[in-house]
Amino acid sequence: LDGDAGPLVPGVTVRQLLNHTSGVPNFDDDLVSFFEPYRRDPAHWSELGPRELLGLALGRPRLFAPGEGWAYTGSNYQALGLLVEETTGSPLRAELKRRIFDQLGLGATDLPAETWPVEGLARAYAPADNPLFPGAGPGPVDMTELDLPFNWAGGGIVSSGRDLARFLRALLGGELLKDDLRAEMLRTVPADWDESDGYGLGICEVTSLMGRAASPCGSAWGHLGFGAHTTIALASERGDRQIVVLMNGYPLSDETWQALGGLVWAWYCR
Repeated sequence: LDGDAGPLVPGVTVRQLLNHTSGVPNFDDDLVSFFEPYRRDPAHWSELGPRELLGLALGRPRLFAPGEGWAYTGSNYQALGLLVEETTGSPLRAELKRRIFDQLGLGATDLPAETWPVEGLARAYAPADNPLFPGAGPGPVDMTELDLPFNWAGGGIVSSGRDLARFLRALLGGELLKDDLRAEMLRTVPADWDESDGYGLGICEVTSLMGRAASPCGSAWGHLGFGAHTTIALASERGDRQIVVLMNGYPLSDETWQALGGLVWAWYCR
């Protein structure tokens, strides 16, 4: 886990990529400017793959020296996906299917190879006043068919609520990892953001949903995901309880997050 990430990200370990202490920035912090060409021509990013995105990120100043800070960046997951492919000699999609999706019977889960949008995918909406792809209003902007360039290892998997709950049960219940690796996964570093209290190896410890709604029964483990779809996927430390909430939009208001928190903790803490 502490092995060097190699020439992909010099001076950074695999652990630092997984727990976001690498110091590698995102490909561009000014997403509004970054997506301007995409708004004019969606085909603009057709040749911008994960290696190119990582190259853009590594061309920017590091946020901090490796291991000397914390910042969540999608660049870390792009690097990890490329590292899987270089280590195994197989596409990331094939390794995920072989090691996780097929093993657990996750029939509704996939990392789409080329075809987008995925057949049967829930529609995805953003508010008309969103800064990246603003609409004429007043209705929401349908973003379902946008294959955003930072997907892939950084959020490109499609799944269902049932499959996500099954995955969390297996991951935290010891079905996928040996005890020593599971313990390493749950060893957290402080996370300086609203989504969690601590960040392990690709997993969050959560006691309050986005800092708006505190859990009345202690920590949960999992991850939140945002875009035109929103996913809240949490489970108990041993995976025996799971709660998954899927939305085909992005909640922007405190009132919405508080309502979601009430729903999440009411089911999780039963």
